[in-house]
Amino acid sequence: MTDPKMRVLDLVESGKISADEAAKLIQALGSGPRFISKESKDSIEEKLQVFAKDVNKAAKELAGKVQEFYKDVEPKIKKASQSALEKAACSLDNLAQSINESIEKGAEECNCESKEECCDDNTPKPN
Repeated sequence: MTDPKMRVLDLVESGKISADEAAKLIQALGSGPRFISKESKDSIEEKLQVFAKDVNKAAKELAGKVQEFYKDVEPKIKKASQSALEKAACSLDNLAQSINESIEKGAEECNCESKEECCDDNTPKPN
């Protein structure tokens, strides 16, 4: 008794569901399983193959466009990176120069009689 409608009738006969519930279940089951004709199946398969080819073609076109975009953008990215690196190096040079000038100025202003006295207040020793 694998037929779903017969199974529903068995449930009614055993008292597990009412006749109204059985009627709703049988109505929900409809006319039973629907089969697809060979022509419909072939048509579906053909449409899926066309779709797969279209998707593959679109993916290849997209990959080509991405490669073209990268070729256009790569030199710009390299130029921007080089510029940023040069600016950072310049800023570091300016900072180092400023620090050296501060150290030299501090050494010139030091009136200590000995180098050890300069270290008492945590100021750097002059060279």
